[in-house]
Amino acid sequence: MKKYSTARSLCVPFTFALAALPAAVVQAQEQTVLEEVIVTGVPAGGATKLEASVSVSSVGGDELIDFAPRSAAELFRALPGVRAESSGGGGNANLTVRGIPLATGGSKYMQIHEDGLPVLEYGDINFGNTDNWLRADWTIARIESIRGGSASTFASNSPGGIINMISKTGEEEGGSIGVSMGLDYDEFRTDFEYGGSLTDTIHYHVGGFFRDGEGVRDTGYNGENGGQLKANITKEFEDGYLRLYAKHLDDRVATYLPSPVLVEGGDSYGAVPGYDASSQTLQSQQTNNFTTFDQFGNPVRRSLADGIESKVSAFGFEFEKSLNDQLTVRNKFRQSDISGGFIAPFTDGFAGGTASIADKGAELCASASVAGVGLDCSGGVTALIDGQPADGDQLAYTNLLFDTKIHDLGLFVNDLSFSWENTSGLAISGGLYYSKQAIKTSWNSWQTRMQTLDGSNSRNITYLANGAGIDENGNAVDVVLADNGALTQSFLAWNWDLEYTTFAPYINVGFDVGERMRFDVSARHDEVEARGQRLDGCCGGNTPIDLNGDGSVGQFAVDGGVITRLDSDALLENPGATSAGFIAGGVRVLNSSNAATTNVNYDADNTSYSVGGTFLLTDASSVFARYSDGGRAIADRLTQVGGSLRPDGSLTSTTDGFDNVQQLEIGYKHVGENWSAFATFFNTITEETQAELTSGLTFVREYEANGIELEGDFNFSDSFVVRGNITWTDAEITDDATNAAVVGNTPRRQADFIYTLIPEYRNARLATGLVLQGSTDYYVQDNNDLKQEAYVLVNAFFNYDVTQDLTAYVNVNNLTDEFVITESEEGSAAVGSFIRARPLNGRSANIGITYRF
Repeated sequence: MKKYSTARSLCVPFTFALAALPAAVVQAQEQTVLEEVIVTGVPAGGATKLEASVSVSSVGGDELIDFAPRSAAELFRALPGVRAESSGGGGNANLTVRGIPLATGGSKYMQIHEDGLPVLEYGDINFGNTDNWLRADWTIARIESIRGGSASTFASNSPGGIINMISKTGEEEGGSIGVSMGLDYDEFRTDFEYGGSLTDTIHYHVGGFFRDGEGVRDTGYNGENGGQLKANITKEFEDGYLRLYAKHLDDRVATYLPSPVLVEGGDSYGAVPGYDASSQTLQSQQTNNFTTFDQFGNPVRRSLADGIESKVSAFGFEFEKSLNDQLTVRNKFRQSDISGGFIAPFTDGFAGGTASIADKGAELCASASVAGVGLDCSGGVTALIDGQPADGDQLAYTNLLFDTKIHDLGLFVNDLSFSWENTSGLAISGGLYYSKQAIKTSWNSWQTRMQTLDGSNSRNITYLANGAGIDENGNAVDVVLADNGALTQSFLAWNWDLEYTTFAPYINVGFDVGERMRFDVSARHDEVEARGQRLDGCCGGNTPIDLNGDGSVGQFAVDGGVITRLDSDALLENPGATSAGFIAGGVRVLNSSNAATTNVNYDADNTSYSVGGTFLLTDASSVFARYSDGGRAIADRLTQVGGSLRPDGSLTSTTDGFDNVQQLEIGYKHVGENWSAFATFFNTITEETQAELTSGLTFVREYEANGIELEGDFNFSDSFVVRGNITWTDAEITDDATNAAVVGNTPRRQADFIYTLIPEYRNARLATGLVLQGSTDYYVQDNNDLKQEAYVLVNAFFNYDVTQDLTAYVNVNNLTDEFVITESEEGSAAVGSFIRARPLNGRSANIGITYRF
């Protein structure tokens, strides 16, 4: 009869990959499956899938092409229980799991790791979503995920779970090189990877990619450009190993923020006249370059083509050594330098729908004034595009540019651990975790522009009043919008300069009860030291302010919220004379001497724990149960939650600096001769302290979710297999400190069912199939009014071995071209009106060829 053992060699858990093999091969490897070891979110040394009292899944690196991914987040959608909203493009995705809320963006409760260490300590940093700083390529051996369970005690700030991207290390000699390109979109990409041995005890792996092109959606310029290089080298010892690794990412991708979408009725949505948000963008070559101001009032030239700019240089090492037959010590270290930027148009001004160019001009002229004197619009308004009269019937929209520079999101992290096990089944493991996360980000002035609503070539609009206004010098002024479309040059500017240091000791004790039962209990104590400040250029009120201290406000300050004159070239030639801000009608101040300062100077701590056990029913099946309580430090978004920090930066009584997640899980696992099944019931209670930049709302809430997560595969024959997963979730908002009306409602974007189904046919040379990823309907906001209807996304793949070493493939993402929104700024809307929403990508097809050697 099989006994438990946690000290095993690090095998590869290919649950999905094995399901893709012929049934005969699966049967031959059945015992191997039972012995395979998972390494994510479990005690040091790993545990087999049947032994572990957690829910864990894995996707093999060779399968990545089959999922037809256009971003890393689209790969994560295939993982059970994971809700991955990939509507932001190559980055800026929203991720959560098992009914845990997505009150705003990013991945707050589920951490993303590379090779066992976090990419960022906090997954919801403003404009710094974790997936901005990683890329999926052929260097990945597999992607593991653990949902709930001991993730809360074996990693900081991950009470919902962990997604771990594990790299190839070159144990097997060989590699591959390939090229791919879009069939119906502009992108060319080349990938390569190679691994092998230098000696009997030294092996290595190197790989990466480079791409160039417009991207999946039309931008009018090179929206995607850059690549990644990764390398590692491992020295094996008789009793351990030392591995050194490095990564350099320098990549730029377009990102898509909420933009105009038509409400068609029946919980369905579509393209507005002249603009399809699922395949087009409001970025364009004509609006690409502009002048703005940084957080200190200095003029800056910017380009929309920068999009999400991701620069990462990281190096680290892993070390493992057995000190004797029972005791093993391990250490993982990584230093990452992370910087870049985030720039994209955000649509504003949809009170009742988008107006025509003529209507927008009349509205602006009627509200504009210069030095308190209203403009005379009796003679009408002239709209100009490129200096020529515009078609007044064409639709126009107000563009609020999100323009952020990421100066430093660098992460220093070290995890020192040990494991000890005796022959009677008692195993003790633990360690000390240390990290230092920088958050140094500036939001340049929130420049507001008026543009045409045109998906192929959006252009700036300039309005002229046919009457006259008078400036502060008594001169006539006839320009309502200046700088070729600028409504105002200075609406908001923030600067975050923060640092979070985490120190966390942790321990796990596991023991056998007889030959078929194992229990474990683990705990982690996180201590967080938060230091820094946020400069907030908000809110200047209606009084002009002398920003540069020259004794005069100058010609660039107004009272009506509309800039009347601005010469960008003059600004750059003589920036000191500009005052660099326009203070009126709530326009923000862009100078540190006038800015409000939010200090951050506190220490916070939290103890997480997890208790679980597994009973082996047979050699091929088991049941488990687990209860966990894990914490997540709130980090930079706490500075936006009013009343949470005192003037000196210490915490008030309204928060302890952490949000907690409590989870109960009961599960069943089985691996048979031609089928496998994994089922988990979960109950999750989540605290949420959060702030949303676009709406200015804050959330101090509690949520509860119950659900069932199913994962499995069935081999119908040697060549046909079906695999997949489905998760049912019943979630509700159970408490809200500021808005009692939403209590009892379903959280935004939470569907009752989400699922992935993959039927696949394989023979000696061909592999083809479908990836069906679907969802039942869900509310797009917490008021539970506006819904997205149920949908199924169909991805198709076709791989053919031209020779033993050469494979050609075609994959199609969203084959049926479904129009699906993941989020909306509006929670209610009339049929026929426009909302601001982010849809998933429309249909896109990719072709490629791979040579293995």
